[in-house]
Amino acid sequence: MIKVVIAEDMDILRESLKYMIESDSEMQVVGLAHDGKEAYELCREHKADIVLMDLRMPGCDGLEGTRLIKASFPDKKVLILTTFEDEESISSAIQCGADGYITKDILPKQLQQSIKSVMMGLGIVKRNIMNSVVRNVNSTHQSDVSISALNLTDKEKTLIRLVVEGKSYKEMGKEICLSEGYVRNMVSELLIKLKMKDRIQLAVFAVKNKIIS
Repeated sequence: MIKVVIAEDMDILRESLKYMIESDSEMQVVGLAHDGKEAYELCREHKADIVLMDLRMPGCDGLEGTRLIKASFPDKKVLILTTFEDEESISSAIQCGADGYITKDILPKQLQQSIKSVMMGLGIVKRNIMNSVVRNVNSTHQSDVSISALNLTDKEKTLIRLVVEGKSYKEMGKEICLSEGYVRNMVSELLIKLKMKDRIQLAVFAVKNKIIS
């Protein structure tokens, strides 16, 4: 069972999100927060797995809430759910440690899948805002080799393209005719090879350096 805390200052939206999430039998909303500080406290109290975090809230906003949670509970996931798609909001959220960034026009099933994907370790960013992330996130990756020196195979380049497209491990496996477990291992090996921490950083690096077309 995935334990979820929702941080949203609008009562009606908070309750609607709770209903949508709990319509999936694999998820349970264990706390409803009005701001980031309350989300942090509920995360600690209920041992939540993931926080669905709005950005703009009175008092402690989503950015500060994300920083608090990640500082004390680095293994807890934070998925930003907001109406804002501006470059500053996106880059700031990811720099604060957010594991994903989606917008409120998302469908209920997509929301459920996004939560599950983040829990599986996938960095979720809506495809249409990836360009903003690429332009503005200051990647911590510092490479001292040229792209050609990476010696990426065609299969690795295909895998990177699928990561950029936001595909799940299962979808990747179907496309390149490999098992889901094998694909997971390949992605892990790529992250180690390129000295990166997650799929979002890999996607940013790939687009910035034109690894994919």
